[in-house]
Amino acid sequence: MIRTLFCVFLSGYLFSQAQPNIDAFVVQSKSVVLIQSLDFSGQFSTTQGRIVLNSNTKKVTGFDLVIDVSSLDLNIPGMTKHAKSADFFDVATYPAITFFSDSIVENEGVLSACGVMTAKGVALNKTIPFELVSIENTRLSVHAAFKILRSEFTIGEVDTVSDEVQIDARLTAKKNK
Repeated sequence: MIRTLFCVFLSGYLFSQAQPNIDAFVVQSKSVVLIQSLDFSGQFSTTQGRIVLNSNTKKVTGFDLVIDVSSLDLNIPGMTKHAKSADFFDVATYPAITFFSDSIVENEGVLSACGVMTAKGVALNKTIPFELVSIENTRLSVHAAFKILRSEFTIGEVDTVSDEVQIDARLTAKKNK
């Protein structure tokens, strides 16, 4: 499954390379996606993705992310194993959470990636606000902070732990040559 998603991701990268004035940046391994609710906190430490930038305007034109759910680590001992079970994320069946943007919009100075987020087999249209923190010649960093409801993706029963989860993605990416 992860390999299939990577192939989809790679085909998008190759397409972006065929477009003039487009630079693709690949999300680096030091990126992290933090999660926080009233009942738990933790992180996903393995992510892949790409951020596409118009080299002339320095504006983001694409934002895709694949999170390896097996990399989840929660702050409460024993909770991580349960979170990966069929009761919550069901890592054996659904090894990745994905977000593939289809547009980037700017509203009153706030950038947002609009696209489809898929978790535990449920695909939903989502708008993710993000900030382009820095751009250097071959590197950039992005910070995205937003909330989701676990129940929208059927991740665990509604009343087991907090439904609302804050996502804090801190991504660094390197220009792919």
